[in-house]
Amino acid sequence: MPTVAACIRRFCLECLGATSRRAAFDCGSEVCPLRPASPFLGKPMPLAMRTEDYDAEPPGVAKRRPSRALIRAQCRQCQPDDRDDCESEDCALYPYRPWVGPGKAGQRKASPAQLEAAARGRETMRQKASTAVGAALDA
Repeated sequence: MPTVAACIRRFCLECLGATSRRAAFDCGSEVCPLRPASPFLGKPMPLAMRTEDYDAEPPGVAKRRPSRALIRAQCRQCQPDDRDDCESEDCALYPYRPWVGPGKAGQRKASPAQLEAAARGRETMRQKASTAVGAALDA
């Protein structure tokens, strides 16, 4: 499973049309939610790719750590009205999509027997703790 940072890096490479980190640069997008976590933030465009209207100073933005919150913002920008599961499996952010990403798929509720066993375990821990505190006070 790729990390959040690896997914964002791959997404940025695909968006820029770059095949390697060497060809990537700061896109300067003011609307991309992932730009603050882009590994290419502040990197100028290669000279061979520059056009006459190229602005060497892209708009400033504070650097942020890659996070699922940024991916969630990008997914909501891509699918603003549709809360159904994303069907774009070739998207670099697909493993961390907010509707069925890691930590969400396969979740299930505990059965009544499991809840009862957990309650018994908590009660046993309380009894052990109170016995230990009583022994410490007697000493």
